Amino acid sequence: MKQKNLKKQALFIYFLSAVILLLSIYISYVNQDWQWFSRSGSMIVILGIYLTSSQIIENSHRLGQHRAAYKDGNFQRDWARGKRGNILRHTLNHEEETWVMGKCGFNLLIIGTLIWGFGDLFSLFV
Repeated sequence: MKQKNLKKQALFIYFLSAVILLLSIYISYVNQDWQWFSRSGSMIVILGIYLTSSQIIENSHRLGQHRAAYKDGNFQRDWARGKRGNILRHTLNHEEETWVMGKCGFNLLIIGTLIWGFGDLFSLFV
């Protein structure tokens, strides 16, 4: 995936998390039952897990492509043609992509877990 697509995906998941959070606050406030807010934390944790595990998903996809190419007899490994600069740029871009998704996912894991564990106590402050 390209860096821009990953950032868009991370922003979309942050937006979705905010919508889930605001909707659960509204439902909890209307019903005076703050367990709905607490339960929204579990959904945010799921989104955080998705972002954090995106590297695993991407690597599994690439491995499947390589295996399919190998089965078809089209698997070629010609290291002599690869230029060192291109390889380095690809590695750096991949590291940046991994960092963006991992960082966003980690933040959602922390926030979601705190809400999940202590969200029902939010009513004491509202």
